Amino acid sequence: MQTPEQIAEAQERRIVRFTNIDNESFTHSFRGVSITVFAGESYPCRFPEADHLATHLARKILARQRKSMKISERGGILLWTQPEIEKMKEQIITEIANENNNKMTPEQARVKDIENLKTKYASTAKTTGPAAPVQVTKQDVIASLKERGAKVDVTKTKEELLQQLMALEATGA
Repeated sequence: MQTPEQIAEAQERRIVRFTNIDNESFTHSFRGVSITVFAGESYPCRFPEADHLATHLARKILARQRKSMKISERGGILLWTQPEIEKMKEQIITEIANENNNKMTPEQARVKDIENLKTKYASTAKTTGPAAPVQVTKQDVIASLKERGAKVDVTKTKEELLQQLMALEATGA
């Protein structure tokens, strides 16, 4: 059995075409965004948006039709019924595609985001590679040993002197 979250994710993956079948423009909000669709205009969108807009467009059309009737022809105060709305939504919404479930892990999303940022801001980013290794000469090592008051045998190799210097540093001298 699917959880409500899984059902909502599946609905978000449905791509449909919303068509304003009315003879006048239609404006309504979905998730805080005001959307205007002109008469006869259609556009692709995700199913939850189209379903919400189609419901309100159908209600608008049906209410206008009922209000234009004489009260005796209406047969009551209902301006629309749910079956009428569903039938009209079939004319408004057309299936286009269903996207795959390409849900990424947080790590994958971060890697993709970093790649996008590098591409987008490549010209402005100052990238620095690893620092170049510091070149130390035998004379530098001898000077460091003398600063620490150590006896220096200048006939030793640079590597031997470095070992002596590291031993001094390990003892805290």
